Amino acid sequence: MRWAHLGSSSGARAAAPAALLLALAGCAPPPSTRGSPAAATLTGARCTPADRRQALDAFVTENRARYAAAITRARAFLDPLDVDPQKLRAVHIKGKKKLVEALDAYYRLYQIAPAAGGARPALLTRVKALAQATEDDRYHDMLTLGDREFKEDATSYLRAALLLDRLGLDTTRYRKEIAAVKWRLDAHMRERGPHQRRAFHAYYQHFGLAEPFPLQGALDQGFIAARADPEKLGRLDVYAFTHEIFAAYDFGERLDAGAFNDADRAYLRGALPRLTAIWIEKRDPDLLAELVSCLRYAGLTGDPAYVTGLGYLLDEQNQDGSWGSYETARHRLGDHVKQGFYLHSTMVAVEALTLGFEDMFRKTEGPVCGGAATPPSR
Repeated sequence: MRWAHLGSSSGARAAAPAALLLALAGCAPPPSTRGSPAAATLTGARCTPADRRQALDAFVTENRARYAAAITRARAFLDPLDVDPQKLRAVHIKGKKKLVEALDAYYRLYQIAPAAGGARPALLTRVKALAQATEDDRYHDMLTLGDREFKEDATSYLRAALLLDRLGLDTTRYRKEIAAVKWRLDAHMRERGPHQRRAFHAYYQHFGLAEPFPLQGALDQGFIAARADPEKLGRLDVYAFTHEIFAAYDFGERLDAGAFNDADRAYLRGALPRLTAIWIEKRDPDLLAELVSCLRYAGLTGDPAYVTGLGYLLDEQNQDGSWGSYETARHRLGDHVKQGFYLHSTMVAVEALTLGFEDMFRKTEGPVCGGAATPPSR
């Protein structure tokens, strides 16, 4: 789970764009017409107006050097972190979750690294060092954990294996451990929220596991299907909201997925920019980064909120390469505040920025209204 953030020095920078976005997104969300015959008429345009694509292209071109420097600084923060799940659990930090956050960050960095040269081998060396924890018998403790800890760790346990698979590491032993614990995963499934069930659907498919009951339609019970009012969503609600979108697009693996119907898309076209404005105003780069990624996943890069959000993230990186402000937790966690809090914010910021700046992701942004356009190359 995410935690509330403290204010930062970004208030003056954030106030103006946030106010503008709130004005742009001032209409209330449309009522739910999910599955109705009229749904197809409610969608916003599936293409991006030429002037908005040009504005995004210009922003990317003008800020590419800042983006590259931000990624370099993020690596400098991530590389020295000790993300050993056992050590972190001993100081009351969810160790498996933090391992996944590190692996997610390095998976994205690996994707954008040049195939030639030494960048990818160096990243794999770091990933292998992180993955050593999964070779320890103590890591595979899912059958002995209490219910609370099991529920905390279950999603991360499967996602870590999936990421190691995608990075080409041997997961033979890990897969056997997953098969052994499947009965307990199944037993807990009805206690999971909609976005968690939808994520488990993807994980069960990846590992060839039979679902205890159909999971693919879990988002029918979520905030998006209910057309939740963005103004009434608390922080943990917005976390669940963003994860409905993450799960629908397999956390960025299927950016071209037709994940939502037309009525959903019409709702998201109003709700996501409004939420972006709200959380910029709250000066929360962690949740803001998730919302910026959601704008990209949902194909809403033509909305002014997208450029505003990318710019906010570039402005708000800390000197050490991390994002967020959690120094009040240092008295409790000491330097483990980096793993406990800053790691997640850095991972989601790296995700949002790479999606916004890298050509390999930008080429799937969709067509320009009235004609195709290709994002500018480096």
